[in-house]
Amino acid sequence: MRKPIQITIPQPCHEKWDEMTPTDKGKFCAACQKNVIDFTKASDREIAEALKTNDKVCGRLYPAQLSRSLVIPKEKSTIWSAIAATIISFITIGCNNNKTQQKQTVVQTDSIQVKKTEPQIEKQSPKIKITVKNSNGIIEDATVINTTKNIRTSENQNGVYEIEASKNDEIEIVCIFNETKKFTVTNNENVVIEMVFAPTPDIGEVKISTIDE
Repeated sequence: MRKPIQITIPQPCHEKWDEMTPTDKGKFCAACQKNVIDFTKASDREIAEALKTNDKVCGRLYPAQLSRSLVIPKEKSTIWSAIAATIISFITIGCNNNKTQQKQTVVQTDSIQVKKTEPQIEKQSPKIKITVKNSNGIIEDATVINTTKNIRTSENQNGVYEIEASKNDEIEIVCIFNETKKFTVTNNENVVIEMVFAPTPDIGEVKISTIDE
């Protein structure tokens, strides 16, 4: 199992972002003579991929993006999904053909009372609905993370996010320009979270660390 990773900027740079020279992925710092990658609009996966190829990266990140475990959902393999779908379709067609080719016979039997059993319904995991907003109103571009179950969602209905959660699960809400909010699930009722605008992004060399769980 892959260990969660966290990123920090131990010694933030005091150079002004607005005075740096723009580049394709961020800006160039004349004082440090380094390219500074702008991660403020990057997803956790994009940040992890950038740090995988270079462990000495100078970046610009919001405090909400630092000192927390990066949540990277597993990618679904489209090739294997297509193969599996093809195999299932062949099996289904084969079963249907066998059924049509079999000769149907009617056998008379004594009337026996058969006890009916109700089909078992698979128990669904409980979910909670979270409304995310700040002083400007409803937020529809946040990411809601269940850090206990390591699942996340960004899908919402007018700022209302639905995510699988049980009692005592830790929920984390991340949104660009806002400070990260965390809370513990106490019940399955709807929750309203008020976000607070985040301070200016930090600039400096990014440090990577793995977290033992």
